[in-house]
Amino acid sequence: MVAITLVGAALLALVGLAVFALGARELWFATRIYRGEPTAIADVVNDPGPAELQGTAQSDEGTVESPFSGADCLLCEWEVQEAETTGEGGVHWKTLDQGLRGGPFRLTDETASCRIEPAGSVRHLDEHDVKVPAGTELPDRLRAFVASNPNVDSQEGAADATFAGINLGEEQRFVERRLDPGEDCYVYGYAHYDPAAGSRAGEVNVRVDGDGVRRFLVADSRERGVAWEQVKIGILPTVLGLVFVGAAIALAL
Repeated sequence: MVAITLVGAALLALVGLAVFALGARELWFATRIYRGEPTAIADVVNDPGPAELQGTAQSDEGTVESPFSGADCLLCEWEVQEAETTGEGGVHWKTLDQGLRGGPFRLTDETASCRIEPAGSVRHLDEHDVKVPAGTELPDRLRAFVASNPNVDSQEGAADATFAGINLGEEQRFVERRLDPGEDCYVYGYAHYDPAAGSRAGEVNVRVDGDGVRRFLVADSRERGVAWEQVKIGILPTVLGLVFVGAAIALAL
């Protein structure tokens, strides 16, 4: 019995350490962002490599239209979710489909601008959503999107399929996370010298992407806002990891 208890405590401690390590990594990255000083874009061309940049997002090859709001943006993550009732009476949002629109854009500060290629990045972008209760008539844009997407079923009319007042449809949520022209933008990535990345006045021959760094981050906020987002990501697993390790120690004693 004692041996089983010790094995259980060891396994719990290992899980706790793994969870703690995940959270601590996010907190370390938050500290690095907060303490770091963004590099002037004009200076990056002389020192390619991992770079922390901050400025304003601008168009490079034009904008794209976001699928739900129709806004002209540089980058747009979209997601369609459907509410699922859990056994405890709560609600879980199940993802039905998701995607990414947009391509290269330019990051501009007071010194110059460079090209950002966001494919493969981790993105921290403000969320905009539209919730549609089951049986509710969809706006024209959302109706057209659903009609062209085989992964999303329309809930229009679902409220008519009822028995004893029970609605058989589910609420849906249409989510956009956008980077719009003129917004503040923070980028952590790898700066490469690229003769094709700049040809107009004020543009440097630098392309920033995720090739060469473990973390490629694009956010629609300034440095401190990005650091705070990383803290929120890392704090829960860090605390849970410590709780698991503490429980393992108590179990072993």
